[in-house]
This record gives sequence, C-alpha cells and structure tokens, in this order.
Amino acid sequence: MSSYTISPYRYERKWIITNQNFDEVFISLKRSKLFFVSQHNDRNINSLYFDDSSLSTIHQKLDGINDKEKFRLRWYGDINVLKNPKLEVKYKNGFLVQKKFIKVNELNNLKFFYNKNLEIIDKHINKVLNFKNKLEPILSTHYKRSYFISSNGLIRATLDRNLTSFLLTKNKDKNICKSYNEIILEVKYDLNLDSYVRNNLRNISVLLAKNSKYVNGAVNNADFFA
Repeated sequence: MSSYTISPYRYERKWIITNQNFDEVFISLKRSKLFFVSQHNDRNINSLYFDDSSLSTIHQKLDGINDKEKFRLRWYGDINVLKNPKLEVKYKNGFLVQKKFIKVNELNNLKFFYNKNLEIIDKHINKVLNFKNKLEPILSTHYKRSYFISSNGLIRATLDRNLTSFLLTKNKDKNICKSYNEIILEVKYDLNLDSYVRNNLRNISVLLAKNSKYVNGAVNNADFFA
C-alpha cells in the first residue's frame, strides 16, 4: 500500500449561498477584484464520511471545538462506483486546513450502494487507519463542483451545487436521502494571503460560514440521533 501524501496548511473559507443562483454567483466571482476565471471542467464529487460510535466528529463541530479532524473516502464521477478512491484525513483549526490522503486501490470499482460492499469498505478503512476506536460509515454526500482561479493564479475557488446526502442508518433498507437547495462557495489560498483575499472579496454579498457537509447532512436529518 502506498504512503500518505500530506498537504501544507492553507486557508479555506466557505460561504453558504441560498439567495442567488449559480450564474449570479459566478458573475460576482468574475467581477471581484481577484478576477476569477474557470479553471477546468466540472466534476461530480462523492464522499463517504466515517465517525466513531460516539459521533466525536459531529460533537467537535457542534461544541465549537477549534481543532477538529474528519475522515472520508472520496471518489469522482459515478456515484455508484468507486473510481480511484482516496482516504482523506482533514485537520481544521478555525479556517486553517491540512489534509493527508492515501489511495485505496483495493476498493477500486466496488459498487457503492451495495450493502456487502459497504461492509468491505468499512473493514478496509479501519485497517488502514488502525485506530483504537473503530470508525463506521455514517453519511455520504454527492454534488457537482465548478473550479475557478484568480487572474494572478494564487487563489482557487470552487462552487458546489446539487448537493445530496445519504444518512446510512443501521437498517440499510432505510437509508435517508436529503437534497439541499444551496450553493457553497469555497476559497482556498496560502497562509500569507489572508488579508489580501479578504480585502478583495468584499463584494461577495453572502454569509461567511464554518460549513461542514458531513455535519450539516447529519444533523439536518431528524432521525440522525434517534
């Protein structure tokens, strides 16, 4: 098995947009002082989130703990088939983010919405992480992402839309699906650019938020803590 790849810390700021459509947000990005342009083709992103039996990741977020970590399996394209999946561990301190990830080729081409395969994924992820406390697959998220870059090439932005989540209940026949009518803007950049970015994005008239697709997808389901 290959070793982890570790990214340097960077800023990651998020805005939840509910009062504008995709084209309006795109125009705001283009008209900002950073002059964002499209970077490459859109992609469909799929993530399967893991947590322990105490739902520690959820409670870290809800309790306002600054240092947090999150575990997910990510793949692109077809929601139903794991293509070149990667296990990611995401560390957050406020708006600072670091990731480490590892390819899990052993899970390549598995059908996702197949109960037996979900058990295989669960077992393999715990083997890779080798934690004292076993993790379980809790929730999956699926959405379309558009990619942008500033005119100076230093700042990246993404727009996520068509977000759907599946709460993986203990009774696999009763998995709960929920869709969200919102757009999530993320802006990502190196540590030395924070003041520059914030000063030049003041025309983005949306709410800055500490957003987590995993936590929001979980707690917005009434049956989650049942």
